[in-house]
Amino acid sequence: MLSVYGSGSWSRRVFWFFLPNYQVLFWYRIYRYLFLKGWRNTARLLFLITLYLTRAEISPESSIGPACFIGHACGIILSGKVGARCSLLAQSGIGGGLEEGEVGGGPGLPVVGDDVVFGVRSMALGPIRVGNRVRLGPAAFLNCDAPDDAMVVMLPSKIVHAKPRASASAAIAEGLPDSSFHDGELT
Repeated sequence: MLSVYGSGSWSRRVFWFFLPNYQVLFWYRIYRYLFLKGWRNTARLLFLITLYLTRAEISPESSIGPACFIGHACGIILSGKVGARCSLLAQSGIGGGLEEGEVGGGPGLPVVGDDVVFGVRSMALGPIRVGNRVRLGPAAFLNCDAPDDAMVVMLPSKIVHAKPRASASAAIAEGLPDSSFHDGELT
């Protein structure tokens, strides 16, 4: 089976190369290499340029394993240690919390295992360990250790009180837009 980035014609490969989700990892690998070789100021300059180009913040101190996938680069924040084949969707975050400690990702930073998926706006914060094959659902917040094969979800939303919509069925029957939906009266 061909990979998504390498399949197809030359024009398709060029198209994939210039997408921000590919660019952020491409430039990260370069400035991470420079950072490890002692070219810290050059690495930080490339980090800033990449931040402005892609709107994704992956610090040079972070360690990312092979085959990482970033679905939407804008809003991604990554600080810590991430294993192989990690997937990060829109506005995910991996980084420091309020607690201090060291678990292997850096002072106060998490360590994420292999094959972990971060849903939209999900976060892993603080000196925690996220096991292998963990799934974080949309808007999930993780600030404690998660074992292998765990699924982390946010608390379900709950509507406390809503204004009754008696006119909704009449408006739908007439084919008119329901104006009570747009009045914004939720108490």
